[in-house]
Amino acid sequence: MKKKTLKILSLTLALLLCLGGCGVFTLTEEEQAEIAEDEAEVIVGSSGGQALVTTYAADDVFSLNSVSDASFNPYETTSAWNQVVAMLVYETLVSTDENFNASPNLITAWSTEDGLTWTFTVDTTRKFHDGGEMTAYDAVYSINQAMAYGSRYANRFAHVTGVGASDSQTFTVTLNEANYRFYELLNIPCIEYGSAYDELPPGTGPYMFSEDGSRLELFADYPLADEMPVDTIYLKEYTAAEDILQAFEDSYIDLVINNPTGMASLGYSSTNITKYVDTSNMHYLGYNMSSEVFSQIGFRVAMTYAVDRATIVSDCMQGAAVAATLPVHPNSSLYQTDVADDLAFSEDGFRTALENAGASDVDADGALEINGQDVTINFIVCSDSAAKVSAARLIAEQLRSVGFTVNLRELNYEDFVSNLRAGNFDLYYGEVKLCNDWDISVLVDSGASINYGGVSDSYLAGYLTGFLGADEDTIDEAASAYYQYLAQTAPITVVCFEKSEVLYHRGVISGLNPTQDNVFYNLQDWTIDLRTDDTEETVEEQK
Repeated sequence: MKKKTLKILSLTLALLLCLGGCGVFTLTEEEQAEIAEDEAEVIVGSSGGQALVTTYAADDVFSLNSVSDASFNPYETTSAWNQVVAMLVYETLVSTDENFNASPNLITAWSTEDGLTWTFTVDTTRKFHDGGEMTAYDAVYSINQAMAYGSRYANRFAHVTGVGASDSQTFTVTLNEANYRFYELLNIPCIEYGSAYDELPPGTGPYMFSEDGSRLELFADYPLADEMPVDTIYLKEYTAAEDILQAFEDSYIDLVINNPTGMASLGYSSTNITKYVDTSNMHYLGYNMSSEVFSQIGFRVAMTYAVDRATIVSDCMQGAAVAATLPVHPNSSLYQTDVADDLAFSEDGFRTALENAGASDVDADGALEINGQDVTINFIVCSDSAAKVSAARLIAEQLRSVGFTVNLRELNYEDFVSNLRAGNFDLYYGEVKLCNDWDISVLVDSGASINYGGVSDSYLAGYLTGFLGADEDTIDEAASAYYQYLAQTAPITVVCFEKSEVLYHRGVISGLNPTQDNVFYNLQDWTIDLRTDDTEETVEEQK
């Protein structure tokens, strides 16, 4: 396939530089006409105002991007590209769907009497790529790697006091705090015992690395091997942003991931199909508990009603998020809509809450005073994300509209973190990736790593412990009590949950149902068509 017009690439890169990759790339009529004349390589259409085209593989192979200098070991690599490749090689102990529900995978069963001691059974019929049989010892070994200092999984296992196998099929985990949803935290990759320091440790997934590591080959002993859409997946390597964009636009790599609201967002063109993937990445407002304003509960509670989440999602995040008022994703069965709706954006509710908290314009100068004194809210946001800056500006304007003076400081990442650690803020716009049990301890526990505001509330700790420690018979009541306490004290204000993107070419891949933990979820249902003819694909899959 010849290269598509370079004008598309230059426009995409220009948008990336101007908006931090958070804009939506839209072709003009002139540009669409130029594409249409490009030797019939694409078929131009539109949907919802966005340009759509049909593209085909540049060659007869399916390829993913990778970074050869970064490890493919799922517990060592820091490359997002290699993490995606690893999803095909290393299965997780439990599998999670788009609603964050866990189901058996390499672990086939679990049980607990008290939420403190857990017993797990593994599937010993499964094999590693080197022929070794999967056992409980491999599962325990993998959990220990996940718990290791510096692991990106370490925080979720903070309450684990012991893990060990009793035989080849069974292992036990003990906790120091009850958590009846602990099994949901075991969506971690499984590697073979003793392979933690290997560059390419054996896994159990549908594909295994070739001897030279240049491609993935179908693993014949995988239970659904006969249903996989391709036998070989090739690993290409592009590192510079412009090279990745060009390779994807030219179809030399066939699938990419992107965080449209993040610092490293790439401005892929809208000529591709985008699947949005719900994530547990929560945006929130954090408060300095020593602040003249937000040390007072009433003003924190009022902020709940000040956040126009629907506009933030539609305009600032451009649809790549889900509005929420509780620290649980709305897709989760634990999200209580009746409680959440009571905390939604309301200008009248905001003004009423401010009056109840004691804010008033005593001297009739248009500015609100607290205890008769003028105040300025020191609000900080990381400038490396255009989406977050846009959201913070909207919130700042809402505060100004009722009479607050707001000093919004848009800081680069290093300065943002430095100011957080120094407590040089009243209010900040933050983001945190929660685990699938929705534990916010890292934000609100006294001394926790990102409790920048100095939250210290033993009652909150008790409600959170009750929420995590509730079994299926008591979870609704415990969740309601926890949410109500959060509403009454507002240690944080939830804004939304991010969506990530999986992008691919129309006419090449269909049947995708990616999840946060596995881009290739239910890969057996995919169709990969590597034809290079110009037959138009008519199925609209964009969500």
